[in-house]
Amino acid sequence: MSVITRDAQRVFPLQAVPYLDVSLDDLFHSMLAIKRANCPTWTDENTSDLGIQLLWMFVVQCVWLKAHLERAKNDCYIGTTADRESMRRLCELVDYQLGSATAASVVVSFTCESGHPEFTIPAGTQVATEEIEDQPAVIFETAAAELVLVTDDSADVVCTHGETVSQEVVGSSDGTTGQRYALRHKPVISQSETVEVYAGAWETWTRVANFVDSEATDKHYRVEFREDKTSHVIFGDGVNGQIPCRGTNNVRVTYRKGGGVIGNVAANAITELLSAVDYIDSVNNAAAASGGTDRETLDHARMHAPAALKSLDRAVTAEDIESLCTDYTSSTYGGLAKSRAFIVGNYAARVAIVPKSGGLPTAGLKSALETYLQERRMIGTTIDVVDPQYYDITIEAELAILPNYSLMTVCGVVRTRLVAFLSPTYQDPETGLYPHEFGRNIYLSDIWSIINNTPGVDYCRVTAPIGDTIVPNDQIAAVGAIVLNGRGEAGVVSFVDTTLEPPLFTGSGKTDTSGMAT
Repeated sequence: MSVITRDAQRVFPLQAVPYLDVSLDDLFHSMLAIKRANCPTWTDENTSDLGIQLLWMFVVQCVWLKAHLERAKNDCYIGTTADRESMRRLCELVDYQLGSATAASVVVSFTCESGHPEFTIPAGTQVATEEIEDQPAVIFETAAAELVLVTDDSADVVCTHGETVSQEVVGSSDGTTGQRYALRHKPVISQSETVEVYAGAWETWTRVANFVDSEATDKHYRVEFREDKTSHVIFGDGVNGQIPCRGTNNVRVTYRKGGGVIGNVAANAITELLSAVDYIDSVNNAAAASGGTDRETLDHARMHAPAALKSLDRAVTAEDIESLCTDYTSSTYGGLAKSRAFIVGNYAARVAIVPKSGGLPTAGLKSALETYLQERRMIGTTIDVVDPQYYDITIEAELAILPNYSLMTVCGVVRTRLVAFLSPTYQDPETGLYPHEFGRNIYLSDIWSIINNTPGVDYCRVTAPIGDTIVPNDQIAAVGAIVLNGRGEAGVVSFVDTTLEPPLFTGSGKTDTSGMAT
């Protein structure tokens, strides 16, 4: 008898082969069934049989091909891709660039020696946290020079995370179109670079998002952030954007490296003075640093890249203004956690902003953002940047703690989760998004659920707020005070928190509950 049946007798039931969500074993057994129907004398199905091995390799290749086709299909769309390089290329098609890391800022107190004369703390003075094993020092720099008078015992100076790389020569222009130069250090803090080209004298060029509106004589450049965290300075083609003139080592860049959540150091962590500054006895930060964020996540890009395409870098509607605020980041003032725009009449708009560092925005941040938006507004309209209105929520609750759990530790974890729920500057560590919105109501059932679902809590009773809180559309909920009364085997503890410090999270994005049980 023939090993393979004649053509007229072959059986190949396509409907018997599962195509969607099929496992390797399921597909292999489907192929075995087809083999049995068409090759009745092929009875050896031992794994050592050459035919079985070939059939298995064929099935593996089919599953591999299916997985790659599925990934290729997903990588064609912003909404489905899970690959950063694919996302970067897709965003470039809509003129949207994935954001880089932003730098944290903090106020550092410089304590002076007694009997000092009048002196200046220079801009770029470096301070740092203490370097310990397997954890390098986190370096900060003063943002501006600070004059210290003879009568001053100390000086409070704003410092930002990162180090300045001065006048790094990145290459020589050969006069060709579309020249690009890689910066030596990474990661580069967005908007911190100054690009200079030598043409008889050093000239500072202007950064643009793209060359669409650049003329042939405009001395423009743009910056591209790659997925390996390297950064490239790119020049025009002579039609859109001027080409740097030929020269040797005539392109240099000054920029700052650093940024990211590593810069959000705790209070009293900055104790080292790295720069040589006379008359300084010690340095310290009374409050924690804030505002440092890692590079933009894919979830954030999926939400904001389509909005950027819709607004086309123009502030026409309230939604356009909010989209532009989301994309705005200043190397000096950082970025925004939230914004809410309102159209006032026919020719004016008002936008309330919440800085990533929390609290009220500085006058410098409001002025810089206002300039940024005015350049993109319609002719004859105005846009005013104002302080946000916070709707403080005070929470009081009584907790029953399960046996073998630390009262203070459980209360601390509950506090962390409540702050994450209420804080307008809370950033989801996994998605990179700021989930809180203006006008979001706070429901009592959500507060109860957060507390009751914390490990170590047996049950709870929320005494404040006494009911659901309706937040006006132009305000945003914020943490007022948190008062927790815990009762357990060790007795009773009252946990009162009015510091409003941001919570700490582990790298997984989940609350750290290690050590909760005693």
